[in-house]
Amino acid sequence: MQASCSRQELIESLDDPRPEVARAAIARLVGSKSQHAAAPLRSRLLDIDLSGCRIATALRRIGDSEIVELAIAALSDQRYPRRLAALRALGALGDERAAKSLEMMLADDVAGVRAAALDAMAQLRGPAAVDAAADCARLLSDAVPHVRIAAVRALGRLVTHPGDVLAPAAEDEDRLVRLEVAQHAARLPEHAVQALLADPDLRVRGAAARAARIRDLCALSVLLTDDPAGDVHRASAHALGSVRDQRVADLLVVGLEDPDAFVRAAVLHALGQLLSRDGAVRRLCEELDCKRPARRRAVVYALARLRAREVTPELARLADDPDPDVRLALIHSADAFYDEPEHVMRYLAADPDIGVRQATEMWLLRAKRP
Repeated sequence: MQASCSRQELIESLDDPRPEVARAAIARLVGSKSQHAAAPLRSRLLDIDLSGCRIATALRRIGDSEIVELAIAALSDQRYPRRLAALRALGALGDERAAKSLEMMLADDVAGVRAAALDAMAQLRGPAAVDAAADCARLLSDAVPHVRIAAVRALGRLVTHPGDVLAPAAEDEDRLVRLEVAQHAARLPEHAVQALLADPDLRVRGAAARAARIRDLCALSVLLTDDPAGDVHRASAHALGSVRDQRVADLLVVGLEDPDAFVRAAVLHALGQLLSRDGAVRRLCEELDCKRPARRRAVVYALARLRAREVTPELARLADDPDPDVRLALIHSADAFYDEPEHVMRYLAADPDIGVRQATEMWLLRAKRP
């Protein structure tokens, strides 16, 4: 929009079908600080294609004194789109004067209006928020799932400790409701968290894992290794990495054996968060003595990802590891550990395992290419 637009042109642009033009016009009118900006904005609060939130916010910025009353009055409009627009405006304003009117809208015949009323109530603060929470809790049993979702969302904002109120919704028949509840896993009682971590839907389990906290370490460690979904493994690794307890490293290293490369990367990142890069390297080196060949192999690749050249002397003994897959891992990762890996390759070229010898020969052939 050209900077030379007159006030009348800006007002006309509010009705432009292109959202970006209408948004720019609102911003210009608000920026002009003109007393005449309120009327054209107010008249479009319930009709403009743009969200009423943007208009309401603009009117609040210029100090309009009529916007709250106008939006409250529109709640009784027979046309539900106008009620929706009014609710979105009141949500943007968060004015406690609208609390009683919003409460009445929770009984609206239109499910979308009830959900919008919940979203608006979630923005209330102070004493009005306390009363609003009790009203919102009733809609956790609404017949329409997206209204129940809005009720969970509202209670999550209005109540500092919503666990006991939200706990029953952890077993809601609708997976999207449970998914919303899972976002609040850290504030739920243990039985509700366990239900979410064992949910049949992988997205719910993943969300619960991301939001879980230290008391759920046992469940998270099980999800990291035993859950059928890689997304849940990654979420569990992320949650474990955020727990500020170095003992968690013992739970994380198991995930290095995961067949999913993204999960292994998430585990390595979590170890770095937990222990720092150097601490992770030291902890990984401890696993080089693990009796499980798969663990030793996984640790070699993990150390290679960290470019941990400081542990090269400790890796030398792996050239004689009893498991050929561990020796193959050393071949595949040699460039990360050695400036000149050829001496290691020459040694492994006489390996008793044909697979190791072939991998070594391939490496030596590539090294000879100009």
